Amino acid sequence: MRTHITERQQHRTDPPLADARRVLVVEDDPALRDLMANVLAAEGYFVTETADSPAMLRAVKAAESSESPFDLIVTDVRMPGQSGLEALAHLREVGCQTPTIVVTAFPDEKVQRQALELDTLLLPKPFALETLRSIANRILATDPQDV
Repeated sequence: MRTHITERQQHRTDPPLADARRVLVVEDDPALRDLMANVLAAEGYFVTETADSPAMLRAVKAAESSESPFDLIVTDVRMPGQSGLEALAHLREVGCQTPTIVVTAFPDEKVQRQALELDTLLLPKPFALETLRSIANRILATDPQDV
């Protein structure tokens, strides 16, 4: 199975691409992934999209080795194969502390506990795209030196 990875940047000069915050969106539903990516790109963020957890892990590794790590990861929980929370747990084990928003249609007690343990924000589906935008802006407005 081929993994879908695309990058998009809203065409704007403020902020310049070199200074744009980088966001990774991981969602197996192409329509929702596209909506989330468009909302975040409209805020001026450089958005990379992946459709599953293995592609997420590859994208994070590639970004870190290119010295352009992601500033935010937005991931679904339930995806074919490895869940977003399992992939996030792996990232935390190898030292990745990138702020993360986990979206899920099933925010049961187990998912809530895992999100808390992984120090990630949980956003239940369905959610308003304005809510995602607002949370991302709040997270990305924080200076990484302060985290």
